Amino acid sequence: MGNDPPRHHARSSSSALSVPNGESPRPPFVDPVTGFEMDCNCSEKEGWLQKQSEWMKEWRVRFMILKGGSLFFCKDTTVSPHGVIDLTECTDVRELGSGFDFSVAGPKEKYCLRAQNKREMNEWISAIKKAMSSMLSKQVYLTTYKDMLFQGQMFEKHHHDPVGRFNFSQKDSSRLVKVSRDGQRITWHKAGRLDVICDSIDLNSVVAINPGFTTLVFKQTGSKSKETNCFSIISKERSLDLEASNQDIARQWVEGLRALLKYGEIMTPSELRKADEFAQRRELEEEARKNKALKKHENDRAKLRAARERAHRQMQAK
Repeated sequence: MGNDPPRHHARSSSSALSVPNGESPRPPFVDPVTGFEMDCNCSEKEGWLQKQSEWMKEWRVRFMILKGGSLFFCKDTTVSPHGVIDLTECTDVRELGSGFDFSVAGPKEKYCLRAQNKREMNEWISAIKKAMSSMLSKQVYLTTYKDMLFQGQMFEKHHHDPVGRFNFSQKDSSRLVKVSRDGQRITWHKAGRLDVICDSIDLNSVVAINPGFTTLVFKQTGSKSKETNCFSIISKERSLDLEASNQDIARQWVEGLRALLKYGEIMTPSELRKADEFAQRRELEEEARKNKALKKHENDRAKLRAARERAHRQMQAK
């Protein structure tokens, strides 16, 4: 093979590549840590490059697939990718000055790639730069928004109220809104009752995060002077309509929730059900383990008491 890609697999790179007629879709990339599947068909660009290995620093021919914020690599055009470069975590792509080598670098890792000619190298650098600049950096989400979303914020929750009964009854509408610990739901709680979830929305059902008054709830209950403080989390079944104390908090939550939907590794409904079932099994297993340990502890204490009583009786008998 040498330094050239296999001739019978050679394929020109183009934009928005789809699955050719009569060919089976390429198998998805499976994240080795989470088990999530990432589709890598219908790419923005794909083709053969050489990639320097991480440990041995050997140049190995790989088929590269650019889709969204991911640069997948595999050993053949029709097999599942065995690795991925997360471009949302990368900060720089540049020519290295030796031959047709270029690098894609992030805060922790640097990936070295090699094209066959100058034109091909420039095309890849341009495509990767475009992919990196077209989205909010994952690093920005992690450093700016993630902690805010998981710690939560107090909001006024607006209700569907066609006859004004909540205003009339002065219903307490203050709620702590946060992202659940597993990162799969938006939950809200009464102040001082953080252990009790009033309700929740699965993130996989959210279709939009809209600032301002865009729902019937806000049109019924919202004050026009506070519209910049308001936003709605809209799911397939309902909306969660919130009013922040100021417009900066509202803006940060709109940006943060949109970034969460993009980078949060949100499970599909079936994956979430499996995860919930797995968590329930783990809880049951942990409870059974604790009960077993407690029972063993009680049995050991009972045996120790019985041994002491026997020893006491024997001493009295003497």
